[in-house]
Amino acid sequence: MTSTRSPRTPVVAHRDRATLRQLAERLPQAVIINAERGLDGTGAAEYLATLTPSEVLRLQPLEAKTTITTEQIRTMITMLRTHATVRRVIVIDPADQMSEAAQNALLKSLEEPNANTHFLLVTENEQQLLATIRSRCQVLTLHRTSQAQDETLLDATSLTASERRQILFLAAGRPLLIRQLARTPKLLSEYQAIAADAKCILAAPGSYEALRTLPPYFTNRTKALQLIDILLTMVAFQMKTQPSPAHQPLLDWIITAETRLRHNGNVRLALINIVV
Repeated sequence: MTSTRSPRTPVVAHRDRATLRQLAERLPQAVIINAERGLDGTGAAEYLATLTPSEVLRLQPLEAKTTITTEQIRTMITMLRTHATVRRVIVIDPADQMSEAAQNALLKSLEEPNANTHFLLVTENEQQLLATIRSRCQVLTLHRTSQAQDETLLDATSLTASERRQILFLAAGRPLLIRQLARTPKLLSEYQAIAADAKCILAAPGSYEALRTLPPYFTNRTKALQLIDILLTMVAFQMKTQPSPAHQPLLDWIITAETRLRHNGNVRLALINIVV
């Protein structure tokens, strides 16, 4: 849980670089790094944590677990009572996977922090943290990268022109996802298959063909969220290029499904509500 690492430069939008440098120069006692999936929230946290000599404590769900537990938070608090000769930085990533009880256990440390101790909470959605946690933290929201930055990330690859276009469309502005798709042919193939299902759903919502695409997603929340992500990308593109009154209610349904999935709602019902 405790270690030191050499700082690495995170892959972030140009507009976020100056903010990161300013935070690093005078690190607040508690920062929420709000980074949607595919953005380098972890890299930003590591940059802030390791730019100067620090003792870094990293909290994440234990192996085979989905939450950061109260016991983990209490163990961390106990460690903070020991003497430190350098700055201490606690990186909680992903912070939204703390249980409610764990968040409440953390609250006292945020309210009465030890001297020279800092907390970095990385999350895809700050709204999933308790309001009492959010009120005691400065928020850094990372932005999507520009098309020029995205294209630069792919310049050293051996992708075909078609693969390059697909990646830039499916992962636009999200550098970590761009790199993952570019470097992992199996993952790119999976995304291409999900994109084909998304096209089917959008071509004829409510049809038998659209419904038939859904069962493989019912038992895999991560895959269902990938489908939602691609649907959102495609609908946003359609709204820009071929505006239609039908787009807004469809977008609302997809966003509602995403919210339910991220709050552990029933995957089957969330997806069916999009197409029915």
